[in-house]
Amino acid sequence: MQLRARTPKLAARLLAGLVPLSLVIGATVSARQPGAPPVVSPHSVKGQNPLPMPAPLQPNGKEAKNGDPVDRYPETGPELSLGECIAIALERQPSLRAVKDSAAATEAGYRALTNFGTAETLFSPDLDIRKQQAKRGLMATSAEYQKLHNEVVQDVTRLYYTAVYAKQQLQLADRIVVRLDLLVAIGEDVLKNTPANQLEGFNLLKLLMMKNGLVEAQKLQVSARVGRQKALAGLREVMAVDDRMFSFQVKDKELPVMSQTAALTKDRVVKLALERRPELVLAAAGVDAFRLEVYAQGKIPFKRVVPTLASGADIHAKEIPAPNRGTDYRPGGIIPEMPTQLVGSKYDRVCRAMAFASRAEAVYDKARNLILLEAETAFLDFDLASQRLTLSKKQFDISKQLQKQADDIAELTKAKDQLVQAAVTVAKTQSDYVEVVYQYLLALAALERVTAGGIRPNFPDR
Repeated sequence: MQLRARTPKLAARLLAGLVPLSLVIGATVSARQPGAPPVVSPHSVKGQNPLPMPAPLQPNGKEAKNGDPVDRYPETGPELSLGECIAIALERQPSLRAVKDSAAATEAGYRALTNFGTAETLFSPDLDIRKQQAKRGLMATSAEYQKLHNEVVQDVTRLYYTAVYAKQQLQLADRIVVRLDLLVAIGEDVLKNTPANQLEGFNLLKLLMMKNGLVEAQKLQVSARVGRQKALAGLREVMAVDDRMFSFQVKDKELPVMSQTAALTKDRVVKLALERRPELVLAAAGVDAFRLEVYAQGKIPFKRVVPTLASGADIHAKEIPAPNRGTDYRPGGIIPEMPTQLVGSKYDRVCRAMAFASRAEAVYDKARNLILLEAETAFLDFDLASQRLTLSKKQFDISKQLQKQADDIAELTKAKDQLVQAAVTVAKTQSDYVEVVYQYLLALAALERVTAGGIRPNFPDR
């Protein structure tokens, strides 16, 4: 009985190009992947900062009106760059260590099988096939390590720039709160000390609207401050450090806007994803190992109960890739299935193994389809962020002109409420601009993971 030859064409290239597991375990983990060109937006300007840095408010030890200290979350310790945070995470992350330990156990099992000589095949006629399955297990473990490595790099990048983003938003909120607080005080003075016939339309209603704008700005201030602490907490978890034992600060004070050096297309992203993603290697190793199980069962004619490759747990039962039930469509993969033993005659066991092998091929096909979807979605997210960055920069320039016009009008009239409206509009435009830069950086980090390092953004200090 022969099995249909449906091994995916791409599987051979993926398996052949996989780095041996011993090299993965013994190599020093590096955060830099030299040789890959940086990819950035064609709409950005080299060396341009997303916003002029406002002077941060210096804590003076006084208390706010609610009795809380000005600086609720002081940050101490050395400043770490993005590259240093990635290096620490790759060195200390327990998930990576766990995969390394699993790889060591798999490799030890493979060595144990190779120690059996020719005589053992008389008692275990499927031994040679089990050795081949063990090799596929090594490939699968290596691919799983690389997959987790890519995810850790993206997680650190995302959390690092989230902390920087929140800091910039906090500085914007601090600046607008100070400005609005001053304007509200001026408005109260004008309303109190100016005759009614000289108020030029300024009234209590407009003053209350000014105060409402101040409270809204204070709410954004609180959200930004807490958001930064949450991002730093997540970053510490990925880096596997404890703030009580090792406190640090992120080095970057503002989000960088990258420079364009090479064109980026959807076809290129898809091509790199299909060539480099470790999930495809993992799925292809499963197809090969499950097909070998058919031949292994056929080698044992008389036993009624025969263990399978699942008894050694070389091919893990998990979705490839894992599902993401967010706002975007991202279904989960198919879970490989193989019992620890097959029961019945040789014919029955072989037939059942063939069904499981056919399911493994469906696992590969589904994984490939999901990677295609993820690559296309990641490129479209990047393209959207690039276009929004261009428009937000234009809007930011307009907001500066708006602020100047409002200042000129307020100097000649009592229309202090127009100053408040202009200040809120300008602050919102600046905040939106910072957010667009932030989303753009996240899109770049996602492209790096989706292409398994085929596209490597040249983030500063990495």
